[in-house]
Amino acid sequence: MSATASSKEKERPEPGAARRSERVAVIAIHGVADQKSGDTARAIASLMVNAGTPQARYSHGDCDSFIVAVPPLKAMAGNRSSKPLPPGSTRRVQPSAQAPDSIGKAFEQSLRSDFLRDEWIVGNGRPDAPAGAGKQGPTPRAMVSADAGIAFSDYLLSKWKGADNEAYEATRIRMTRIASAAGASPQQVDVHEMYWADLSRLSGVLPRIVTELFTVVFRLSLLGRDAVDRASAGAGLRQPDGKPPRRWLWLANLQRGLDWAFSNLLANLFSQLLLIGLLIAAWGVAQPHAAVLRTVLAVAVPALAVWWYCYRHGARPANRFAAAACAIAATALLHWVPAHWVVGVGCLALLGLLFDYVLRVAAARFPAVRAVGLVFLAATALLLLGHLIAKSLVPATQPLDLHDWVRAGMRAFEFMLLGIVVWWAAAVVPFLLWFVFGQIAARDGDAARGSVATGRLGLMVSMASFVALSMAIWALLTTLVEFGAAGTSYCPLIFDAASGCFDKGSTFLHLRYLRSTETFVLAAGLTLALLLYMIVVLVPSVLAEIRNGVGTAQNLGRWLSGGYRRLEAVVTGLAATSVVVAAIVGVLLLLARCGILPKDLIGGAYIEWFGPLSESVLKPLVLSAATAAAALSAFGGVLSRYVPWLRLPLDVALDVDNHFREFPRHAIPRARIFSRYVALLEHVVAQQYDRIVIVAHSQGTVISTELLRYLQHRAQWQADAGIDDRVTRLWPQLQGKVHLLTAGCPLRQLYAARFPLLYEWVGRTTTPGNSGPLASDVGASRWINLYTTGDYVGRWLWCDPPPAIDTVGGHATLWNPAPAFTAAPGGAEHDVCMGIGAHTHYFEQGGTYAARWIDSLVS
Repeated sequence: MSATASSKEKERPEPGAARRSERVAVIAIHGVADQKSGDTARAIASLMVNAGTPQARYSHGDCDSFIVAVPPLKAMAGNRSSKPLPPGSTRRVQPSAQAPDSIGKAFEQSLRSDFLRDEWIVGNGRPDAPAGAGKQGPTPRAMVSADAGIAFSDYLLSKWKGADNEAYEATRIRMTRIASAAGASPQQVDVHEMYWADLSRLSGVLPRIVTELFTVVFRLSLLGRDAVDRASAGAGLRQPDGKPPRRWLWLANLQRGLDWAFSNLLANLFSQLLLIGLLIAAWGVAQPHAAVLRTVLAVAVPALAVWWYCYRHGARPANRFAAAACAIAATALLHWVPAHWVVGVGCLALLGLLFDYVLRVAAARFPAVRAVGLVFLAATALLLLGHLIAKSLVPATQPLDLHDWVRAGMRAFEFMLLGIVVWWAAAVVPFLLWFVFGQIAARDGDAARGSVATGRLGLMVSMASFVALSMAIWALLTTLVEFGAAGTSYCPLIFDAASGCFDKGSTFLHLRYLRSTETFVLAAGLTLALLLYMIVVLVPSVLAEIRNGVGTAQNLGRWLSGGYRRLEAVVTGLAATSVVVAAIVGVLLLLARCGILPKDLIGGAYIEWFGPLSESVLKPLVLSAATAAAALSAFGGVLSRYVPWLRLPLDVALDVDNHFREFPRHAIPRARIFSRYVALLEHVVAQQYDRIVIVAHSQGTVISTELLRYLQHRAQWQADAGIDDRVTRLWPQLQGKVHLLTAGCPLRQLYAARFPLLYEWVGRTTTPGNSGPLASDVGASRWINLYTTGDYVGRWLWCDPPPAIDTVGGHATLWNPAPAFTAAPGGAEHDVCMGIGAHTHYFEQGGTYAARWIDSLVS
């Protein structure tokens, strides 16, 4: 049954009732992976009805849905006081629609996030004004100084340029709680769902596999860059002059430079290789049919141009006749032009337009990528046309044909390979300095070490994934490309020039493919080593996930924590190895360019031995890993619903990225999710519930706690500044009513460990010998956290003394299942270990322990 209700709807007890029964709202919010709308609310309601508790029983009611209007949640940094202004003064208002960013601005954003600039919106306050002071909202710099996590949420809201009005259809399940105690009044319990999976994935015209692979390949590097940038800025805040120490400046600049050079230079060099390969294949296949294809293009292109002109501009009859005359003239002219020019330029234009279309889509997510990509595209076109023009000026026995276009493609192919060689050679010293300064900066404490490790992990995984993916794509296309070049002879200019001319261009391309993959496969193999390490660490948790747990809960917890504790050391070791490998790759590529083969070097026998090993072992492994990753992405929706543990690491990476993503501006996930969540809270508050219980799992726990913290701080700061908006009106109605239950919460194990500057509140010391967040930090009266010992996403939030994240020794209570259920544990925060298990079965049928804790908050 479906019903429509506004946020102003209010439900009242029936007339004549002796007294109103207590009403409780339960808001269920799901975690990672592709959930279906309504599933989480139904799971929680079914758990409460079927599992039962000694204190009460739940009777199932009706299930319906309602529509909530979702106005955008505006940022507080742009708000101004509602109090009267002094005479003669004016209030500046930020425009709702801004002009598109310039190329210069796009380049700045491609180097560093706008969040790290002093002011990210138009404002008229002093940038150093304290938070909440004066008669205006806090400025960006003041918010960053007060709480970087709150400031980042507000930054994303300020950058969001989404739709003014949206609607959300929320699932609601009505139940009645009947307590076992004699004389107790029944409680009305309504389960509402906060569904956000539809807002967390990149939408658009590109298939899901493309957007997800783009995220893994490029966005992880940006996450690492931003983590180091924020750590550098945080180090500057602790200095008297406000400037970061030199070690942090060097590290941040090197991280920024390597990330930019990778995503804008190296990636474009490889993309041009792909484009040239497709051109070679097209020209080679078209060679026998050049005359026919010229006729087709001579007729089709002018006709399409006329149709597009008339459609777009609605030309008058006279103009239409003129356009038709021009089309006829163009058709005649194209029939006069040699066939190889028509077909060659036509293929180049068609693939160039397709490449530009991909760049336009990517530019919405990665600033400046289109500008840089067009420069590389122009360079490729100039190389091709320049070679052909030079060839046409030399007296030849035969006129030009498409074979010459194929040779021009292979010549451009050589220049792009040379560009890759130069890139690797130039990156050797920056990589070495990046590693050294990272080691020095990591000595500044746990937060610094975590940020440095995140920067290394992001850059390493992105680059190695890109190399592996490029190898896999080239392996798929190599047969087609070699077929296109098979009938064309070629004399190399740069690579293998000493070998003389090749009767078949396909032989040259195949040789280049073999030697390039032998060189780059080791770089991709390093990430494969990291993947194997994580597999070894997570196998016991996966077995627990599929209900085949091995050993005890304590053994599982100790194994997982030990693996996570050694992860930073593994990343450091792999980063050092990567620097060495990058140096070796650069040297070998330069030597090969000079005609010096590995067998001619000292120790060349070992290097020559590595070639067959790479060809027979490493390369198949890397290509298999790339193919498996593509399959996991292609079948993501099905795998997430039916075997979530198989795809969960990829889902976690994607949701973490979406939580921080700030492009494209019209679809910032956190801003859209926050807006929907606030609209649902406003609707729930309007129903006048006595208590609001939020039950969140996995990524949903991060979304809930981040939003509650943001609302609480914003309401306080704006109230001090005399600003009256929807947040300052909403929060007082939530205070004292919110109770929070989290399960598999990654705040401490993932977010605070990898992004310590934004989540400093999670791991701070609260009392001597204890650390962790407080319920009051998120405005909750009580906060219960459920975890299993093998949960690889999130476990405990408050640890026993001594306070150390993932410390194993002397923490047996962290691994043992909690003692008999008690309805009133000491303190407002409480960790509950549910024993052996993993991440995805907290609220399934049979989870009586979870049902009891939910019931304790409901009652």
